[in-house]
Amino acid sequence: MTADWFVETLARLSAQAGVLVLLVLLVQWVFRRQLTPHWRCALWLVVMVRLVLPVSTASRTSLFNLAQIGRAHV
Repeated sequence: MTADWFVETLARLSAQAGVLVLLVLLVQWVFRRQLTPHWRCALWLVVMVRLVLPVSTASRTSLFNLAQIGRAHV
């Protein structure tokens, strides 16, 4: 485990959490009248879980696979 690996992983996880925050804000803005406080809190709970549990499973349908965030092209 090197410092480069740690910084690369931290940058990737931060980018993913940032995109998730933007998605939650977008959903709250689009459905501002329909979302009850319960659902607003539930959306932010998803963000909290993502930040607390940085390990995730691989998925072919991930938004980050399309954007290639955090991957170096050699």
